[in-house]
Parts: sequence; C-alpha cells; structure tokens
Amino acid sequence: MPAKRMPREQRRTQLLETASAIVRAEGTDALTLAHLAERAGVTKPIAYEHFGTRAGLLIALYRHYDDLQAQATQAALASRARTLEDVVAILSAAYVDCVLTAGPEFGAIAAALSGAQEMEGFREALRDGYVDLYGQALSRFVDLPGPDGRAVLLGIIGAADALSYAAANGRMARAAAVGALSRIMLGAVSPGAEAR
Repeated sequence: MPAKRMPREQRRTQLLETASAIVRAEGTDALTLAHLAERAGVTKPIAYEHFGTRAGLLIALYRHYDDLQAQATQAALASRARTLEDVVAILSAAYVDCVLTAGPEFGAIAAALSGAQEMEGFREALRDGYVDLYGQALSRFVDLPGPDGRAVLLGIIGAADALSYAAANGRMARAAAVGALSRIMLGAVSPGAEAR
C-alpha cells in the first residue's frame, strides 16, 4: 500500500519517530534506511532523500532529541529563572530529564555514531550550542569571560553527560543526578569559585 502524501516536515517527523521506535525495539544495528523505509511504509528513495546516509539518519535522531532538550530548557528558563540557583536547577533538571525521556536509545545512538566521521564536527557544534545556552542563562548572575569561562562551561556539560547517562542506565536515581549536577554547576560558577 503506497504511503499517504505528507508535507516534508511532517514526513521527516514520522520517519524520526519510526527510527526511534526501531532503535528502542531492535537496537541501532537494525536501523538502516531500507528498514526505516519499510517500517514507515515509504519507498527507500524517500528515506534517502531525508537523511542521505545511515550516519545522517543517526545524526538527525540525535539532533531531534537535542532540540527537544533545548526547547524544554528555554521554556523553563523563560518562566522560572529568578536567581542563580533557579537557573542552575533548571539547567540541571532539563539536561537529565531529556536523556531520561529519550530513553536508552539516546545513548545507543550516540554510541553508534561514535565511529562516524561526520559525528565529531556535529558533537562540537552541539557542545558549542550548549556553551552558548548555558553562558547566556548564567550571565545574569555570573561573569564567565573568555577561554576560562568556556572551559568551565565545557566541564559542566561533560558532568551533565556523565550524570545523565548514569541515571538513564539505572546506576543513579534521577534526583541524585540532578542534585549532583546542580552542586557541581553552583560550585563552578558561584562568584569566588575560582579562588577556592
């Protein structure tokens, strides 16, 4: 049965949701463009048109989860960020919750991409985006200028990754991951932290 015609963005969303379901049920090794097309009820050229390569599909999935995280973070910051502690709590909870919401497939996708040549530039771009987001969110309360400020923010993002994956893999409770990340972030950015 031929696939129903959809606007391009709606089709892309459908393909990403189908790809996520494949990873969740069958693992990343089962995720090919041909299998995706079959499961989504579209022709292979449609899947290739949207993603180009398997690595392109994995990157699109990773970006999809990342976009959800950034949107949730921005919304929470806009509505509830009144103090430095608020900002830190929002950033910490949003990061951990995004990884938990995405489920184990998020880590599986990242692992599958680790050997892809396209991934290194993509990961750097994501990190740069988070450095900018965190820097802007924190700038109302602390000054993190130049390379030293960037290094602090990169360290925070590294801690966020490690704690989020520990929570997603069941090695740590969500509350413990959010609490630890909040303490790390506050310790790193509080005025006078560099003097300790």
